[in-house]
Amino acid sequence: MKILVIDDDAGLRKSLALILSDAEYEVLQAEDGETWLLVAAEQLPDLILCDVRMPRLGGLEFLMRTARRGAKPWCLS
Repeated sequence: MKILVIDDDAGLRKSLALILSDAEYEVLQAEDGETWLLVAAEQLPDLILCDVRMPRLGGLEFLMRTARRGAKPWCLS
């Protein structure tokens, strides 16, 4: 399973990536939603863990743009 972690906090991203990698998940990372959409959108993850408040493109806007591209994001609050 491929999991994408999007968060502007590099320490949190790294911690989550280590935990998920230890559990044998493939982990992709981005510092914000815009970076992911511009650079690596062709790599479709199975699950996205996304911060809500980030510079440039926040989590909710990222989910809306992802949905417009045909993905079916789930949002848990």
